[in-house]
Amino acid sequence: MPASDFPQAGRPLGVAFDRQIFRRQPRGGISRYFRELRSGLGGCGEMEVLEVGRGGWQRASVLHATFYSGQPYRRRAGQRLVSSLFDMTPERHPEHFFLPGLRSPHGNKASWLQASDLILSISAASADDLSFFLPRLATPVRVIHLATAINAVATTALPALVGRRFWLMVGKRHAYKNGLTLMRALARLRQGEADGKPWQELPLLVFAGGGPLRRQERRWIGGKGLEAQLLQLAADDQRLAWLYRQAEAVLVPSISEGFSLPLIEALACNTPVMASDLEVHREVGGAFATLLPALNANAWCEALASASLSPLERPRQQLGGDRYLELCSHYSPQRLLGEHRHAYQGL
Repeated sequence: MPASDFPQAGRPLGVAFDRQIFRRQPRGGISRYFRELRSGLGGCGEMEVLEVGRGGWQRASVLHATFYSGQPYRRRAGQRLVSSLFDMTPERHPEHFFLPGLRSPHGNKASWLQASDLILSISAASADDLSFFLPRLATPVRVIHLATAINAVATTALPALVGRRFWLMVGKRHAYKNGLTLMRALARLRQGEADGKPWQELPLLVFAGGGPLRRQERRWIGGKGLEAQLLQLAADDQRLAWLYRQAEAVLVPSISEGFSLPLIEALACNTPVMASDLEVHREVGGAFATLLPALNANAWCEALASASLSPLERPRQQLGGDRYLELCSHYSPQRLLGEHRHAYQGL
């Protein structure tokens, strides 16, 4: 590699992100992560975020792959490859994924991680899963938690929910996201099994995002008489910020996760959280979330019934002001950008 291609003293380090995830998932959480990371690093002055299609890929000192499609890149001498690890859910729960290499990029994950100079994992739980499934992997792993700035987003109210009590689940509901357990818990509440609580006084369950209710979901909901107790809606950032602030609790019943962004979004909005008892939920939200068995609809039913009678404490109350502000700072974009800069420069 010519000397002129190496980073010069006083010049910003060149970092390039590929476009894999933006082609596969233009609006998903991973895309948002890379979009905000690219924008934040580009504005810091210490790094130059290079455009892949304009020769930047060849000039960059650090290449950050955003997914695992195809084979790892051939690199020029001196270039470093970084890969992100978001979760090992396909390996833990292959029944929810098409894993063969020709069908899913997850089948290429091991080869990408082995070829990388550094793996950035969004949680210690995901890093632990990686060491279990790929015990001989020699690539160093660094944990960098995700971040949120939803507390700074201006809100737009949803008129249909103004003045109404509701619980909130954000994102996909099917498969390992386990929205069905919440619906099963509601069905048990509907049958009057929750301390005789009158049905009409219970909060509404709002599903934000995740697409319209599927035919199978509608059939199940109709069979249980839950139509009036459930609402699915699409929400942009402004409406989602309003939902977080107004919800009585955020519900995260997943069977498996790499991080669970709704936990820290709820924290930033000072909203109580009920989440499944997973390693990563203990890591991210153990200090402020109520943890429940993922598949135990009775436990969720009892917790929701109790919360409907006596609202949960908000995170600031649970943690105390100083600890609350400390956690909010930890999950801030400024911390995330700083840790990424340090990781890239360390290469």
